[in-house]
Amino acid sequence: MKVFCVRREKPKSSLPGLWKYPSLRDVPLHSGGLWLQGRREDDGAEGLWRVHDRLYDLTGWEKTHPGGSDWITLTKGTDITEAFEAHHVRNVAETKLKDFYVRDAKTRRNSPYVFDPKGFYCTLKERARQALANEKYVGSTGTVYSKLLADFLVTSMLTLSVLAAWTQSYLVGTLAGLMLCFTVICAHNFTHMKDNIRMYYLDFSMMSSRDWRISHVLSHHLYPNTLLDLELSVFEPLFNFFPFEEKNFIVRYGSWFYAPLVWTFSFHASFVRRILDRFIGSGLEIRKAELIPLIIPASMIFIAGASVKDAVYMWLYITLSASLFFNFIGITAAHHHPVIFHDGDTPRPDMDWGVQQLDAVRDRPVISSSDLLALTFFGHHGLHHLFPTIDHRFLHKLYPAFQKTCAEFGVKYDGLGIGELIRGTYIQAAKNKPNTVPPGFGKH
Repeated sequence: MKVFCVRREKPKSSLPGLWKYPSLRDVPLHSGGLWLQGRREDDGAEGLWRVHDRLYDLTGWEKTHPGGSDWITLTKGTDITEAFEAHHVRNVAETKLKDFYVRDAKTRRNSPYVFDPKGFYCTLKERARQALANEKYVGSTGTVYSKLLADFLVTSMLTLSVLAAWTQSYLVGTLAGLMLCFTVICAHNFTHMKDNIRMYYLDFSMMSSRDWRISHVLSHHLYPNTLLDLELSVFEPLFNFFPFEEKNFIVRYGSWFYAPLVWTFSFHASFVRRILDRFIGSGLEIRKAELIPLIIPASMIFIAGASVKDAVYMWLYITLSASLFFNFIGITAAHHHPVIFHDGDTPRPDMDWGVQQLDAVRDRPVISSSDLLALTFFGHHGLHHLFPTIDHRFLHKLYPAFQKTCAEFGVKYDGLGIGELIRGTYIQAAKNKPNTVPPGFGKH
């Protein structure tokens, strides 16, 4: 298949290990299927699975993989080092992996990160393993609290949607959209885990839980704020959070004003992108879960007695509202501020994966102070990036180990206020000069 790309000068990553510009990154579709295809071209996995500098053949393992088949089938032919390290808190997987070894890789990794056994992340993971040793929900499909909250949110969303159709009240429709937004954010917690029913709550939004596992879990979570972060490239050229000088005036400052419009149509754009992705044949098939969004208008028709036209109008309004709420919360939550590292800035010398994760994220102390807020506003963001498969309900248990390891390795991790992160998001969108001082080495 030949894919036509937008031709422009390709910026160079400031991270020394990311030596090759990601293939297919500039294809306008910016789909998960194309992102995986580009990784297969760049990662030197030779059609197998690469972990560090070794190749493994996991063929057949997808049928019995405890986390579900997607994690194996989606990543075939790619470098899964970061995913393997971050997704397995217990050390069982390291032992099992040896059974699938084929040969050493022939090329160096196209990744900026390292996992030194005596480095920050491996030290923290060992301490996290000890802290969570007696927690039965680790490695499961979530805690009872998180499951009940997710069920409450999706039930509230459907109830309000039916009520909005019955009363033809767009005010109630706005509340239904807010509940859909919170449902998606809470469901995000479950998309990181082994296959489970609640990860499909995300599909009510017209996004796809399977595609989200690519764009968010495998791309953004493992390579935040780098050229490999699909959640940044997907909004290009309308937005550009990288401090590259090529950004023009409209992208820098016009985005402040047209951002709400783009955010409002983001859910629908995701649906269109998936259809086009399947059409060009990037390897991702259509699944039954694609029909989940239709539950909302169907409920309006069969329970509220709304006409097909009224149900569709209200459904579209609810989804548009939810998309605006979701993107505003998500984009301003943790990653964009002039003091946060973005590719193009000067990185700190330590390429430890965990340290680099923290440089690309900030927490909001108010949000992380509550389990309810953490599950509905992307809380505990730093620890969530370091241990994405751990239910948000358990992340607070890791703070003692986290703080001890930060002090030991001289890593300073400060929070930012909600308002400051919102303000910083707009400033970062306009920023076209990179930070020349590495994170943790003084003021920028």
